[in-house]
Amino acid sequence: MKVNWTSGLKDQAKKEMEANFKASALTRERLATLLRNKIETRRRETRSVATYEAASWSYLQADAIGYERALEEVISLILENSVEK
Repeated sequence: MKVNWTSGLKDQAKKEMEANFKASALTRERLATLLRNKIETRRRETRSVATYEAASWSYLQADAIGYERALEEVISLILENSVEK
C-alpha cells in the first residue's frame, strides 16, 4: 500500500483506510485488469496503420503515451504489491 493513501490522515482514519484497502483486494485486482485491458486496446489502436495518415500523428502518439502513463500510475496506486513506504 502506498503512503499516498494514508498521508495526512489521523491515526484512526489511517487504520480504517488500511483495513478498507486490504478488504478491497479482489475489486482492486479486477480494476487493474480492466485498466491493463484498456492500455492494450489503446496500444493496438495507436499502432494501427491508419493512424499514420493523420496529420496530427505525433500528437496522437503523445496523447497515447500520456494516457498509458496515467493508467499505469492508477494501477500502481491500487495494487498492494506496489509498496512505497
